[in-house]
Amino acid sequence: MLIGAALLLAAPFARAQAPAPLDAGAGGPPFPITYPSPVVTPYAANNTVTAFLFLPPGPGPYPAMVVLHEWNGWSGAQRLCHIIARAGVAALLVTEPYSLSRRTADSPGILSGDPPQMRDALQQAVLDARRGLDVLSRRPDIDPDRLGVAGISLGGILGGLVAGMDPRVKVVLTADAGAEFARGFWNGLLTFRFQREIRRRGYTFETFQAAMAPVEASRWLHGFNPDSALMFNGRYDLVVRPEQAEVLARALGGTRIVWANTGHYGLALSASSAAPVIVRFLRARFFGEGLPFRPPDTLPSQTIKSGLLLGGQEGVSPALAYQLLDFDRAGRYSLDGQLTLHGLSAALSARLGPTSAIGIQFPLGHGTAKPHPYVLFSLTL
Repeated sequence: MLIGAALLLAAPFARAQAPAPLDAGAGGPPFPITYPSPVVTPYAANNTVTAFLFLPPGPGPYPAMVVLHEWNGWSGAQRLCHIIARAGVAALLVTEPYSLSRRTADSPGILSGDPPQMRDALQQAVLDARRGLDVLSRRPDIDPDRLGVAGISLGGILGGLVAGMDPRVKVVLTADAGAEFARGFWNGLLTFRFQREIRRRGYTFETFQAAMAPVEASRWLHGFNPDSALMFNGRYDLVVRPEQAEVLARALGGTRIVWANTGHYGLALSASSAAPVIVRFLRARFFGEGLPFRPPDTLPSQTIKSGLLLGGQEGVSPALAYQLLDFDRAGRYSLDGQLTLHGLSAALSARLGPTSAIGIQFPLGHGTAKPHPYVLFSLTL
């Protein structure tokens, strides 16, 4: 099953009939909406899209965003929907193909070691999101001229594709997302098991990149208003690397990235810091409120490093380090609290790179009080 590029570019997408709205009340709990996927696959459960509509309080018609969730989960996307609704914007959380309720024991996942199948699944996700825009635009409580797309991680990558392929999308909001999908997948920490299968099928990086070119967001995004996009990314993300985020930012017209001194998962711990920024952005873009929106360069974040410590009081020990105080904007130099096999320590830390740091450790309540040099090899959460 190959979905042609011409179908992806059809705009607006063929109109879908919106299910009758449930009487949940303005600002009430989200309620389910189902609609047929425009793509028919051999897996019946995958052919119906289940979505959940979050409505803000107050009277409509509201601006609205389709929200796409992270890979194999949606707890982060649900929190994002609540933040979007807090800004007075409706949010339609769309279940992606071969994910959650749309995946069965005999079906593939949305990501896999079969490049043609994976490309088709990602293209189906784009078409499902576009049909979600159709459903929203036909509702009397939604303003069809104020639509956007938001997403986290894989959902953010897909959001860039939707924005490039559907001119109705006026606002983009992403977290942990980037471009250069093929490169990130080929080298990714979380996709290692798929990489071996892809190589077994005879793909080189170049042929895999060519196979996945139809789902590369930077190919489709042209002329997007950079002031209408907001991106959050981790400076030390090894899943969606900073350089991939920068490619997507350039494709979105050169929008600024709000960086957090975290890895791929640390942004989830920074939701309380991100929420007011998101609300101000959406109020500015959809309602024209306030002064011109200028995102911060760095988001206050909780930086946690997990790895192996060499030296220090222990000699060799697994270690968990929390950056208590950053001495520079990027969190390269910090005062850390460390937990090792021997207990708690304070440490002055200097990053050598995304996965390594050197420093001086000061044991707290154990060992000798004198400082000990160390090297830490870690992943930033």
